[in-house]
Amino acid sequence: MDWDLLQTFEAVARLGSLTAGARALGVSQSTVSRRLAALEGEAGSPLLLRTSPVRLTQRGALLLAAVRPMTEAALAAKAALEDRLELRGEVSVTTVGEVIRWVLVRALPDFYAECPGLRLRLLADNHVHSLAAGEADIALRFARPERGELAVQRMLTETYGLYVAPSLALGDDTPWLCLAGTLASLPEQRYAERCFPGRPPRLALEGVEALGLAVESGLGVALLPRGLARQLALREVDAAAVGGESPGPAPTRDLWLVVHRAKQPLPRIRAVIRWLRATLTAADAAVVLGGQRRST
Repeated sequence: MDWDLLQTFEAVARLGSLTAGARALGVSQSTVSRRLAALEGEAGSPLLLRTSPVRLTQRGALLLAAVRPMTEAALAAKAALEDRLELRGEVSVTTVGEVIRWVLVRALPDFYAECPGLRLRLLADNHVHSLAAGEADIALRFARPERGELAVQRMLTETYGLYVAPSLALGDDTPWLCLAGTLASLPEQRYAERCFPGRPPRLALEGVEALGLAVESGLGVALLPRGLARQLALREVDAAAVGGESPGPAPTRDLWLVVHRAKQPLPRIRAVIRWLRATLTAADAAVVLGGQRRST
């Protein structure tokens, strides 16, 4: 069978639309439509229902399960052909924006001093890029993936505390700030709500960094990652000092490094992983050195 047809089907099924599949493959949407029509012509039945997002027919689901190992094998073959003994080429790393801005960017001089021939692409996006499809080479995620041909290792454990600006006057009526939108359901946000039962937040923001900056400006108290709070020179307080309650220990979140097993042996990938491990280990240790209590 024509590999272009199968690859197009896999991309559309994985990404949920013809438009997204065309963007990932670097072709026009009309080309994607034509390839899907040709594949369904060979199959003699529909494989995708053109809803939003697309839905697989029973036969389409069977085909997708058969195509995925082929996609991973193609990625491994491509990686083997691109590999060189010298550390050259491009490596893409995807993670949340706060990790890039507050941790990785500060360590870039060290990386380029050690690997001057490599090019980095740091993708600040909450979207989960597909490593199997080659959308990114390495991912740093706060949720551990459970499926796929992936190598996973824990990089650090982020801990949380209630923080205020040093100049903020504390009292039973100290306003509290929280996360909103897609971040409102995170365990740490639920914990913050339990710290202030019956008290509506003064401000809700969709972004941990924005929440930290709002605390830094003196708008109130918020539950923040200790690593971010250290960067902003904030002061940690007990819930009782700001009119709240302590519902027990705050939650923690593990940061996982994820790479497709087909790419893990490549020298350029290993070089970036070494830099990430050293950078994140130093960032994690700095929380302890800064006098913050850290759970393990």
